Amino acid sequence: MAGGGAAPAMKMSDLFILLGVTFLIGGLFIHGLASSETVSEESEPYSNGASLLKGDSLEFTIDATNESTVVIEIMFDDQETVFTESMVLAPGNSDSASFEASESGYYTYTVDFTKGEGEVFVDLDRQLLIDFIVYPFGAICLVFGLYKRKDEKMGESVDAVLEDIN
Repeated sequence: MAGGGAAPAMKMSDLFILLGVTFLIGGLFIHGLASSETVSEESEPYSNGASLLKGDSLEFTIDATNESTVVIEIMFDDQETVFTESMVLAPGNSDSASFEASESGYYTYTVDFTKGEGEVFVDLDRQLLIDFIVYPFGAICLVFGLYKRKDEKMGESVDAVLEDIN
């Protein structure tokens, strides 16, 4: 330590508790940090991509600020267009479009406001809940760390001062 002191060594139980809590909180950030993107006809189209397995789906929710015309296009492996949808929205209205992947691969999507502006929210729904594997893994690490801590406390010797009563 910088002050010249000594810190006790980190125990294996502390490591597993720290890992378990990190996985659980990290999982909340993975699933909780979804936000919408504001797009207008003057700005660049909103473009992103996702690796999808067969049966996974993308849902696009469009909220129009004013009268808007929106074009959604999805391309498979940046080669062929597999989905195109066009929608006209009145001010303050919203609409959604869904796409289900027919085969596994990387899909690129683009949402373009050819007229007007609004917000775009993209939701990815996976069939194989692989994104949620972090929660059981974190819980297992946390429980194992707590078990090891209890086990280490049971094996510690107790320092006591014995006094002679006589």
